[in-house]
Amino acid sequence: MADLGRQLHEYLAQSKATAAPVPPPAGVPQEEPAGSGAGPWPSAFSGPGRRWPWAAEADPWLPGLSLWQRLAGAALCLLLAAFCFGLAALYAPLLLLRARKFALLWSLGSLCALLAAALLRGPSRLLREPSRGSLLYAAALGGTLYAALGLRSTALTALGAAAQLGTAAAALLGALPGGAGGIRRLGGLLGVALRRGAALPV
Repeated sequence: MADLGRQLHEYLAQSKATAAPVPPPAGVPQEEPAGSGAGPWPSAFSGPGRRWPWAAEADPWLPGLSLWQRLAGAALCLLLAAFCFGLAALYAPLLLLRARKFALLWSLGSLCALLAAALLRGPSRLLREPSRGSLLYAAALGGTLYAALGLRSTALTALGAAAQLGTAAAALLGALPGGAGGIRRLGGLLGVALRRGAALPV
């Protein structure tokens, strides 16, 4: 009886060793096990109804970076941007005396924030179809940094910072529903409401 049990165990061990996995039928997508992380994007974002907010293909400008490296780089850039914006806010009360330092820190914070967006979305995807507002903002940002670091001119740095704020405001207005025309209509309605409220008897 013991000999029969030993032979059965040997037979089962041989059949397990020689059994090949059955490939799935053609056309059926293979699902990775949850949390495997074998693909370039985490499985938490690749399930049904769950998707990473940006496209999952690798960016040709960042060929050797995995998703987690890009996320870590973007987080580091955002921390640097917050640090630069915080230092710029400290210089805000002394804006007339330290205008160049304020504009330089603000521009460096903006540059770090743009680098974080480029790491998350991919630089080639961001530069594929740039809008006119984003090109103007990038030119104003580059001009501010050049005036502050290269020329060391306070007047040109302040001019570049003003151009930066203007292009950022224009891009923000363009992104709102109705654009600048919608803001003007809303301002007109608010003005009429304020005038009527002031004309009411107290």
